[in-house]
Amino acid sequence: MTDKSITNKFDVLAKDYDKNRKNIIPNLDQLYGTVVEIARAEIPEPKILDLGAGTGLLTEKLSERFARGQFTLVDISNEMLNIARERFNERTNFSYINQDYLEADLGDNFDLVVSSLSIHHLSNKEKQYLYSKVYAILNPNGIFINADQVLGPSRENEYIYRRNWIEKIEAGDLSFQSKDKIMEIMNKHNKPANLENNLKWLKKCGFRNVDVFYKYYNFSVMYGVK
Repeated sequence: MTDKSITNKFDVLAKDYDKNRKNIIPNLDQLYGTVVEIARAEIPEPKILDLGAGTGLLTEKLSERFARGQFTLVDISNEMLNIARERFNERTNFSYINQDYLEADLGDNFDLVVSSLSIHHLSNKEKQYLYSKVYAILNPNGIFINADQVLGPSRENEYIYRRNWIEKIEAGDLSFQSKDKIMEIMNKHNKPANLENNLKWLKKCGFRNVDVFYKYYNFSVMYGVK
């Protein structure tokens, strides 16, 4: 179960989330661009699920590629989803679930499941449970793509990862208040696992062709096919 206090923090951040995103995540366009490039579907109207969709930034990019797709956005923050609803307000092929995706009935028969910068808030046990849940709701040959934060393989590497990330945040155009909120989330709510374990858990669930298509310090795009 997701810590409810993080819901409140993301509700507060929602208003400036889109504006601040590139200052928080280094090379955001390349991270999201990789997800869109490797996303595939065997039908022209795929069912696409975005876990931790936030304001719909990644979903918007996917919708440009899959114009006839049926999109479901899930997020614990209703304030975030309200911005997504405004973003896609004239589109009838979008639906929204304001729940913890660990607990929500997400439906099934999805052709593509994506998540960006969300799953690292879960404990390792919850990550493994979610990967199994995603596998179960995918169609055969369906794809799961997770663009997320990972832990360094050693204490020394993690120090380099974190130093680079903080330097990028400090160099950005964030307000002092936004920096404080971001640092609080980083220190209290981030629970990343290392890349090796994430890939191992995906394989254990049954995913094949498990791979990494992008990595920049602690940010990685992981991939698997049912």
